[in-house]
Amino acid sequence: MSLEIILVGILVGIANFISRFGPFYVIQKRQEGSQKRGSLWIKIALGSIGIAAISSMLVVATLPPLLETPNKSFAMLVGFTVLTGLYFKFKQIVPATLTAALAYGLVYTYYPMPF
Repeated sequence: MSLEIILVGILVGIANFISRFGPFYVIQKRQEGSQKRGSLWIKIALGSIGIAAISSMLVVATLPPLLETPNKSFAMLVGFTVLTGLYFKFKQIVPATLTAALAYGLVYTYYPMPF
């Protein structure tokens, strides 16, 4: 794995963490005088780390194949669209992921997109 891909993954993870954690931290600090609940921002930070890690792993996992075979980017788009649509419709990640993987595989195998 090249250094550029590792750096992209790290930058995406940091940016995603800041975008998720930052607003909650600021809101909690503004309301600190009215609430004495302890360190609520630590709970928010720990909850944000998982989402940021998953997002950065997604970028790192999809970037090398996309750079190597840009003609298959349509298959990735179909997979992400199926995953997003099914998840928001049924709120179940496992069937959505398996169906998206199947859709990606079918489009990747049987629908050539020459560039």
